Amino acid sequence: MAQSSFPLQTSARYHSPRFVKRCADEFQWKDLSKDVVMDIGCGDELHCCKAILMQFPDVRELIAVDKESTVFQTAHFRNRIEFCVGDIQERDDFKSYEGKMNKILSTDAFHLIIDKEAAFRNVYRLLKPGGEAGFLFYVNSCMNKFLMALMEIPKYRAILKGTSLGNMYPPEHGKQYYKDMLEKIGFKHVRAFEEERNLPFNTDECFKDSILERFRIHYKISPEAAETLQEEVLELYENVVGRRDGKLCYVTVQLNLLGVKPMES
Repeated sequence: MAQSSFPLQTSARYHSPRFVKRCADEFQWKDLSKDVVMDIGCGDELHCCKAILMQFPDVRELIAVDKESTVFQTAHFRNRIEFCVGDIQERDDFKSYEGKMNKILSTDAFHLIIDKEAAFRNVYRLLKPGGEAGFLFYVNSCMNKFLMALMEIPKYRAILKGTSLGNMYPPEHGKQYYKDMLEKIGFKHVRAFEEERNLPFNTDECFKDSILERFRIHYKISPEAAETLQEEVLELYENVVGRRDGKLCYVTVQLNLLGVKPMES
């Protein structure tokens, strides 16, 4: 089953090193030996923390944050990392850290946050004057489009009844929307870049295994519903998403969002 794992999961480890390098280039980081860096939404694989330590092994202090305490019980990498359990939407979870962070990064997490403005405001409070923040998260996904299409078909609407499938990615919530949000909060020198990523499935069978696994785990569909979906999922997905170079793909749009907290006057 290793081959059938969802492309989004297997690609996450590659996003963080690229994004840390982009932040380093954009912010002109050379030496972090005097800096306290926080990773928001670290996950148990700690991809962003690993990327920071790989590129800046002399970083003074590295704090990994996740709202799930179980993440740190299963974390696969612990060297030189301080762990913090907290929901970035809740200011009270981070009061002791306010005004103490030099850098804050987050990869593959903010698309899951409901109140993003509250989260961005709390990041702003955590930063020292002159502190820098970088966020990498999804603003569009073919899976969202596919699920919305399924909900238009009565038998699949019945199968997915009771599942929370609101549109995670409203079309108006793109780079300009989030750039304006950061500037309203007070960030300066805000930069926003969108990147489309196409992650191919090796084979059609790999796609079917992956998509059904996702539906069983995330949407708790019954074995009977999975069997119904299995018969038609390939054709449905191809009609909605299409193929790239002959292969079914998982297509996403990621936003690189960077900003600086201004120095106090």
